[in-house]
Amino acid sequence: MRLPWVLRDPSLRVLLLLSALAGLISGLVVPFISLIARDRGASYALIGLMASGFLISQAVLQFPAGALSDRIGRAIPIAAGLVVEGLATAAFAFTTAPELFVLLRLAQGVGLALIYPSARALIVDLTPPERRGQAFAAWWGALNGGWLLGPALGGVLAGIIGKAPLFVVGGLGEVALGALVLATIGQLSSGRPLPRLIGERVPYRALLAAPLVAAFILALGFEFPVGIFTGIWSVYLADLGASEFELGISYTTFSVTNLLFLPLGGRLADRAPRWRRLLVLSLALGVVVIGYSIPSVPAILLLGALEGAIIGLLSPSVDAYLASVSDPRVQGRVQGAYTTAGMAGAATSALLSSVLYEAGRPVPFLTGGLTLLVLATVAIGLIRKAEQAKGTPLRRVEPLGTLATGSTDPAADPPSDDPVSRSGA
Repeated sequence: MRLPWVLRDPSLRVLLLLSALAGLISGLVVPFISLIARDRGASYALIGLMASGFLISQAVLQFPAGALSDRIGRAIPIAAGLVVEGLATAAFAFTTAPELFVLLRLAQGVGLALIYPSARALIVDLTPPERRGQAFAAWWGALNGGWLLGPALGGVLAGIIGKAPLFVVGGLGEVALGALVLATIGQLSSGRPLPRLIGERVPYRALLAAPLVAAFILALGFEFPVGIFTGIWSVYLADLGASEFELGISYTTFSVTNLLFLPLGGRLADRAPRWRRLLVLSLALGVVVIGYSIPSVPAILLLGALEGAIIGLLSPSVDAYLASVSDPRVQGRVQGAYTTAGMAGAATSALLSSVLYEAGRPVPFLTGGLTLLVLATVAIGLIRKAEQAKGTPLRRVEPLGTLATGSTDPAADPPSDDPVSRSGA
């Protein structure tokens, strides 16, 4: 039987395997970060600050990290990020001062800021335009495949060995994975000529093009509820009487349905126009976020499964749209700007999460869902205008294997018929 397209490319196979391992290892400890801090004396306000610090460090660093990957390649930032995040995770086991948890979350955010835009840009580097929706769906599937097992396995291990040893296991696993990235992705990159795209430098103001701004607003709306979940999700479920196993399952139910619906989402993502699909799914997602205010653990688990299905259908279309309006010369920069916009929304809501939670358990979810609905409606209105105008990408996107390579002497490049290349985008 012939393998699916995403598994036939050796570089994509390696990336998907590493992504699955990253989801598994990081997922072990995610449900217990807020709980271990609270057990050691952290207040709700400090827990909210931990979540906000984690997201703020990403919001500040993801854009420069993405731009850096355009210069030095993708493997080194990804590997360095895994090591930084892993060391910070292991340190949770030995920290007793509540204030230090904030610094450790900041460090974890630095690690993720190095990883995320570089990994997203690498997917675009490796895939042709007509396959990018499927490629992103496969990547999300690999990550969530790890998350399918990670939190549930972490819940079981926490009951056997305790929370503190679990953080050591997870942290050292991430450090080992960083070394594996250098030995695999780094080796693959070293055997392939670095891509060099013909054309003048792309100015930073190109990021303000309306099709890109639409994607950035959408990221802001999607990630705003995530900051709330990061800040108070574990505490909220614990206050509702959820067991540690149910806490772990709350992550797994999302991952199961997300994994099931991602292949369909990937196939749909490569079909344009996308704006109608984005609108319907975004509105449904906002309603689900509001529904988390229902004070019932079984209902919340069902809503988590529904959210996973919606995002499985939605996220590949967003990623494919962003890639279609991006210049491949600055793919890391664009991905960094996109993730920075999302983290800005998440950091803002995480900072507010404890205040909103103290005002009433339903308040954070009502706020997150309504914010998502408003921002998504605005963003998709801009996407609709761009698609109806039949706008073209900032530059024709090519897979990595077909990009111009060779001499670094500009005089050696043949003239380009691409008007964007001549104008410098």
